[in-house]
Amino acid sequence: MAGFAKDDTAVKMKLVTKNIHYAVKSLLYFAKDPARVLSVNELVEKLDMRRAFLRKILQVLSKHGMLRSLKGHNGGFMLNIKPDKIRVIDIINIFRDEADIMGCLLEKDICPQPDKCLLMREMKEIELQLNNALRQLTIATLLKSIGRQVGKD
Repeated sequence: MAGFAKDDTAVKMKLVTKNIHYAVKSLLYFAKDPARVLSVNELVEKLDMRRAFLRKILQVLSKHGMLRSLKGHNGGFMLNIKPDKIRVIDIINIFRDEADIMGCLLEKDICPQPDKCLLMREMKEIELQLNNALRQLTIATLLKSIGRQVGKD
């Protein structure tokens, strides 16, 4: 398209937010040694994250049953679910109300019948395929694919 910069023509939808990125990064670190209790201090140091932000992420993951919170002198967090049972789509859904990434690109007054819109049908099909792929992807498969390099000393 003449007159448009390359970035102007691309639709930019952000599926992975900062919360999701840090949640996945944290879960990958936990998955390296699933039975180990990790302190927030260790995670802050190893993952290079801000303490307050990381604590919020860990609390949300704990609230949703992915992590277990342990109180006391040797307290911290540990995995509560096996890494092969933690699906990426579930992490996304925790930090987004639902993994609905394809909103209508056209205003309602421009497109009065969105249910008949070819563009929306195609986008919803792509979204369905993406969600199905993310259902198959787990923390265990991610960890295996990166060769256990997350948070390596």
